[in-house]
This record gives sequence, structure tokens and C-alpha cells, in this order.
Amino acid sequence: MREVYELAPVIADVIAAHCPGTTAREHFVRACLGGHWYEAKSMIEGMLAEPWLLKGYQEFRLREFLDLMPNH
Repeated sequence: MREVYELAPVIADVIAAHCPGTTAREHFVRACLGGHWYEAKSMIEGMLAEPWLLKGYQEFRLREFLDLMPNH
């Protein structure tokens, strides 16, 4: 679980970069801290649904986070 919490801010930054001017970053962090893994997973899967919008290692990081998430 420690890895999930360490990587969560990185994933939150990726989400914020693709959703400027929204509260998506805060929403994602709250979901993770609150243990709402289905909600957090849903946000990540939404990003992965449009991989052409991702840059550099963003897709890798998102997939890595999904693999680390608890299966709830």
C-alpha cells in the first residue's frame, strides 16, 4: 500500500494536466485517501481510454498505478 500512496500524487498531477481548471486532482487524491478505489480506478481508466492524449511515461505510470491498487 505504501507504493500506492507514494505514487498517488504523481498520478494526481497527470490527471490535473489533462483536466485543467477542474477539481479532478483533488477528487482523485480524496478518493485514494478515503479508500474509494473503484472511483480512483474509474478516473485512471478514463485517462487510458484516450492514450493519444498522454505524453511520455504517463500511460506507463497510470498502468503501474492500476497494478498497485487494491482490488476493491
